[in-house]
Amino acid sequence: MATSQRTAADTLALLEDRLRRVNYVLNGDSETSEQQPASSATARLRALERSLAQLRNQSPAAAEVLALLKAHPAVFNPSAAETPNLPTNQLTALILAHSQLYTSVSGSLTQLQSTQLPDSAALVKLVDLGPRMERVLARQEKQAREVSELRTRSARVVEQWLEVGMLGMSERWAEWEERLKDVEVVVRRREGVRKREEGVV
Repeated sequence: MATSQRTAADTLALLEDRLRRVNYVLNGDSETSEQQPASSATARLRALERSLAQLRNQSPAAAEVLALLKAHPAVFNPSAAETPNLPTNQLTALILAHSQLYTSVSGSLTQLQSTQLPDSAALVKLVDLGPRMERVLARQEKQAREVSELRTRSARVVEQWLEVGMLGMSERWAEWEERLKDVEVVVRRREGVRKREEGVV
């Protein structure tokens, strides 16, 4: 009898402490801690119910949690039927089957714990270089635009040189060739006339 009373008293004390913590988290105060616990377990339980109702009325978050608990009790208190009840030999076989996985995970966690984080000085310098890198990228983009414009202008100059220079010179060469042919014809005619005159004389 004394053991059950002690257990009930301890349970009520734990509930009161949890309620004080929840009240402190939600409201920033611990009004329930100022209340003296009642002598009997029934009175203390009723005081807890009143404090919980007061907390639900004062805090919308607490009201939502209680409504969720009422609508879905299995989320917070899973039934024992849902818990797998396996014999000891099956549990042992299950643990032994995953022993390598446990060892691997343990080794990975140990290695992760012993891994040293890199020095943050390099990261700080890299962050400080951010504006400078942005300026360099902007300059590169500007130079790329200038190079593109120069290529366009160069293509236009080459095209103009081909049209005016090469094609123009080809036309001039053709014109000069025609003139040379005409001059050659005139020279031959004059030579023929001169030869005929010399032969007559």
